[in-house]
Amino acid sequence: MIKGANMKSFSSNIINDIFDSIDPVEQAKVDAKMLIAAKIADAMKEKGWRKTDLLKAVNKENPSIITKWLSGTHNFTIDTLIELGLALDIDLLNYSEPKEQIVIYFASVSQKASTTCYDDPFTKLSKKVTEEPAYSAGLYHASFNSHKQYAQA
Repeated sequence: MIKGANMKSFSSNIINDIFDSIDPVEQAKVDAKMLIAAKIADAMKEKGWRKTDLLKAVNKENPSIITKWLSGTHNFTIDTLIELGLALDIDLLNYSEPKEQIVIYFASVSQKASTTCYDDPFTKLSKKVTEEPAYSAGLYHASFNSHKQYAQA
């Protein structure tokens, strides 16, 4: 900050007014077109294709059509989406991103191995895992060092 400079504060609602004026339906259309263009570009990159390669693959003659498709503003027909999808080996009709869910489960119990009593927590957990169906699936291992350990991997 410069010494002696008078800093004036500026406030405007123009940005908020612009965002408030965007129709949600129009925004969804723009989002879909942009996502389709991105999927086309990603598929081209994955195949190592340039625009001319895609042009040949869909039997088109005018190179400017590829630029329109990649701009994110082109209003695609279903026919065009099918042609592009077949050429690029992707599904463009389902333009929403798949949501992968990865679930990792790990359970561990440890106790000092100073006892051979069968009533210890490790033994109880072992019986529970093998007797109750909710615990029967999976790969189990036990290791005995200074602690007894039981885990599902």
